[in-house]
Amino acid sequence: ICHDNEAPYPEKLCEFFVRSFCPPGGMCLDPFLGSGRTGAVAYRWQRRFIGCDLRQSQVEIARKRISEETPMMFV
Repeated sequence: ICHDNEAPYPEKLCEFFVRSFCPPGGMCLDPFLGSGRTGAVAYRWQRRFIGCDLRQSQVEIARKRISEETPMMFV
């Protein structure tokens, strides 16, 4: 999924920032949603998440990725 986005980056990088700067139960905001990597990592580490992107194609990619972490979210 990450290669459907033009700016892929390592998940470990995202994990470092989510875990370092957002407490468990806290809210992560990603105003450039892309493939949804930040949202997936946030949910994996028990953080809440808000993401947005101007491109509907990226929103759909992110929805698919995040639903792999939270299967009941998009039911």
